[in-house]
Amino acid sequence: MKPLYLFPNLFTASSIFLGMMSVFYASRGSFVTACWFVVVCLVLDGLDGRVARLTNTTSKFGLEFDSLADVVAFGAAPSIIAYFYIGHTYGRMGMAACALFVIFGAIRLARFNVTTQTTDPYSFIGIPIPTGAVLVVLAILLDRKYALFKEQYGHLMLAYIVFLGVMMVSNIRYPNFKKVQWNLKLFVLLLIFLLLIFIKPLEVLSGFMFLYLCYGIVRWLFVMGRILLKRKH
Repeated sequence: MKPLYLFPNLFTASSIFLGMMSVFYASRGSFVTACWFVVVCLVLDGLDGRVARLTNTTSKFGLEFDSLADVVAFGAAPSIIAYFYIGHTYGRMGMAACALFVIFGAIRLARFNVTTQTTDPYSFIGIPIPTGAVLVVLAILLDRKYALFKEQYGHLMLAYIVFLGVMMVSNIRYPNFKKVQWNLKLFVLLLIFLLLIFIKPLEVLSGFMFLYLCYGIVRWLFVMGRILLKRKH
């Protein structure tokens, strides 16, 4: 392997490392740090592919390595964090909910790998596993800050985790920002978005990710509604 080919894979390896660090920190009760590690993994996941394309170092090894890294950083890590945070208080139900998230995430990755050449490159089928993972940890961070679920509503967190798992293996389409053609307007919007994240990182990032989740659902309902209306006529 040429040295230049190692460069994008360093980002992938870093994602695995931070994913494991998040598990270790969660096991010690440092949930805020653990959750932000997963968010950083999302950034690294976006960089490895772009660096590989920019340096013309894409390879089959890199693709397989990236998928395995996603299982760790975006499957196992957020699931274990959620279990240590709330799942352990619900016994086997908590175990099952957190385990299902990993299983559905692995299915999502497998489906993506075998259909990536035949599907629309501008959209994802089901929410990507990094998105699902970040939505899990952002909910935990919001709960730590605002006590959204509280102790008596912890089962809602488990239901939310299972729901995200189902959304990963659903046929609902979501936009693929990796294929966006950049221009000046998008660059300005990105700068404004980054400025807002600098001011209120948790709230802005959570709002954006939850809007992304809802966008696919609303769009799917709209499309299904149009199909039903056509059938009636």
